[in-house]
Amino acid sequence: MSISSTTGTLSLLKLLTGPGSNFGPAASDLVAHVLSHERFDAAANVAVPRETFYGVSVDEAMSDDYVFPLGDTGQSIVLTGYRIAAGFIAEKAADEWLERVHKERVARGLSAVPDSGEPHLAPDPAEADQLLDRAMYCAQRILDPVASESVIALFETHYRGAREFLRLSWEGLPEDLVPASRWPLAEENGECKETRDYDPYGLEGTSNYDVDRPLAYREKIGPFLFTMTYRHEYPQVDDERLGSAFAVFHEAGSDIVAAAVELKLVKVPPLTSSADLVYTLDTYSGEMLSLALAATEALWPETLCDVFNAHRAIYISTWEARKPWRGEGLGVALLHQALARLPADVDGRPNALCVAPEPYQTEMKHFELLPGVLREELRVPARRLEAHLTNWLARSKLPIATHFFVPMAKHTGAGSAGENARLIDRIMESEA
Repeated sequence: MSISSTTGTLSLLKLLTGPGSNFGPAASDLVAHVLSHERFDAAANVAVPRETFYGVSVDEAMSDDYVFPLGDTGQSIVLTGYRIAAGFIAEKAADEWLERVHKERVARGLSAVPDSGEPHLAPDPAEADQLLDRAMYCAQRILDPVASESVIALFETHYRGAREFLRLSWEGLPEDLVPASRWPLAEENGECKETRDYDPYGLEGTSNYDVDRPLAYREKIGPFLFTMTYRHEYPQVDDERLGSAFAVFHEAGSDIVAAAVELKLVKVPPLTSSADLVYTLDTYSGEMLSLALAATEALWPETLCDVFNAHRAIYISTWEARKPWRGEGLGVALLHQALARLPADVDGRPNALCVAPEPYQTEMKHFELLPGVLREELRVPARRLEAHLTNWLARSKLPIATHFFVPMAKHTGAGSAGENARLIDRIMESEA
């Protein structure tokens, strides 16, 4: 007895990736799943991992043989990566089919799982026979567009696909967020008719603090219009523990965004352990929790407390320049302008700049699934950039007292896959 006679028609094949399907893994999902298996060398008749992934294409990696365990039986078979990817898609479709059937039974007042005596739930036999062949077709269709790409490139996001995240709501920033009183003063013969001091807290000429409108101003710097907004995240209670600053360079002629930087100003009560930092920043936001976990990983507990107790940490949340200006130092110039104009800390704490050197961010949701040699090769660009930034920060004249680096990409997305939750548990247990 098929499920169609008990719960209505529910096609298994339509749950595969394709038209009308809600299930669609990315190529990186499939490749990461395959690479989580042991690679098998048929000539040597032994499991042998690759020595390097430099120059290895997705098609080469997926054409390799891998050891596929047969459940909990202790036995295994050898399959190509493409076959394992197809099995992954087929298994997801079958799980989705069963989940929908269970929900439909519950909606009809029946138990999710058939009682003894009821027929076993099963899809249409003809569709079940086609499942693996159709899943192989789906896997091929997902992987073909990236088959010639390097495996390493598949797990890096360094502007891949011409990504420009400046194309957000930032385009309309000056007109939308900067009050007319903060715009550059009219110039005559290249000179301002009067001077006006920058009022970082917006106290002059305002009677009420508008929590929905960031404090902002705009001025011309060289060929660019420099726009900056700043606000406390908790102004209602006069709490200066967390602030956000956002600075942008626009082309003066076209008002096109050239570069942007977003800073998070973090100040915490006195710490005695990394657990204190996790507890505190978790109440701020998910991004700040990620910062706490990344800082805990990057700094020894004693150093962590020293840095956050003595400084106001300034985390570079976003730092980007459009492609035509990359490599011209525009991003550095913008960061310098933004840091120089930040309101001074009311308690006199100096600034500590916190940098995540990850424009080549690894897709961290897959990172632990990948072979060890590939994980090391994916870390190389970030290490190279960290060395470059270390050299640059050592000779720059930024208004900061110190700086430190954090592996932010590893912790972004609070609680994703339970990794952050497990790390928090370890921190709390070790410092209980």
